[in-house]
Amino acid sequence: MYKNMKAAALLTTAVLLTGCGASVQAAEADETKEAVTASVTAEAVPAEQTAETNVVTSAVTTMTTTARPAVETTAVETQALKEPTAIKKDILSGHRFSTSDFPKKVYSNKKLKKAFEEIDKLCDSFGYDLSFEYENLETGAQCSYNNGRYYGCCSTIKAPFCKYLLESGIDLDEKVKITELWYPYIDTVSDAGYGSKFTARELIRLAITESDNSAYMNLVKKYGFEGFNEMNAELGANYYLGYDYYFNECTAADLLKEYEDIFFYAQDTKRGEWLTKLMRKTDLETQITAELKDKYPVSHKYGSDIEQECYHDCAICYADSPFILIIMTEQVPETDTCDKIFRKLAKQFDIVNEQLAADQG
Repeated sequence: MYKNMKAAALLTTAVLLTGCGASVQAAEADETKEAVTASVTAEAVPAEQTAETNVVTSAVTTMTTTARPAVETTAVETQALKEPTAIKKDILSGHRFSTSDFPKKVYSNKKLKKAFEEIDKLCDSFGYDLSFEYENLETGAQCSYNNGRYYGCCSTIKAPFCKYLLESGIDLDEKVKITELWYPYIDTVSDAGYGSKFTARELIRLAITESDNSAYMNLVKKYGFEGFNEMNAELGANYYLGYDYYFNECTAADLLKEYEDIFFYAQDTKRGEWLTKLMRKTDLETQITAELKDKYPVSHKYGSDIEQECYHDCAICYADSPFILIIMTEQVPETDTCDKIFRKLAKQFDIVNEQLAADQG
């Protein structure tokens, strides 16, 4: 199914330095039953997750409404919406951000217009220091702002890199000897020290849930970056890794392609599902997740760097009609004040997303 989705995507045209780390959260009981230490045992992930080794090399591009696969969701059904009405075309023009591929019908022109006005105000308040990409994964509707600006990608790279490793079929129970440590030495792997051993599964979990830089660095060192670069080239994400170069600069447009790829990978593979579950249990959930978590599940990966003044969040939002929201900012990271732009944009894009109706006929 995942291969078919990627093949279908090829029929359409695409529309349109450093990391972070923090404290630990426990993984789900059915995925890991022991604490992460300088380890000699593997986490208890179901056997079929370890056995899943599908390798897909076809490109995934941003899809238009003519070739969009059916999407499974985990969200609880909401109350019935009123009958859709024709969208007023003038609503889509005259904004600070661009729009594309909106469906012919919406549930409320008034609510859509109001949400767009609020998004315009947020764009106006941040100017060049803000970029975002929104995409509804069923209709293909997109909103983009300043999406070609480059920022330090920070730890947003970790989820796409781990997706590449999982899809490549690595042995998750293989023990990896720690040869690289991130300075300052403040993460779980650094605490264990040089020469300690972790399974690949443990390092992936730490890289996602704790944003452990040392875990991520040792994964890159062990398994290489060439396949990741090839994956990005196929996706059209225009940034790469090199020798002893663990982070780079990227755009919101690049990250949208990668997180869309993660979403579809998780639809049809146990390993992908495990990855998105890890992305729901991270140590910092004060941005997009904080606004939306009470409505539906959100799988995300944040990134921050105080020297570059980069603070980002990339979220797969499992609404009744799922969507991806990428927000990149230039601001001092990880403060309540800096979290506000993420929550405000998430609130408005949730409203936008609720107004979209699938085209009839």
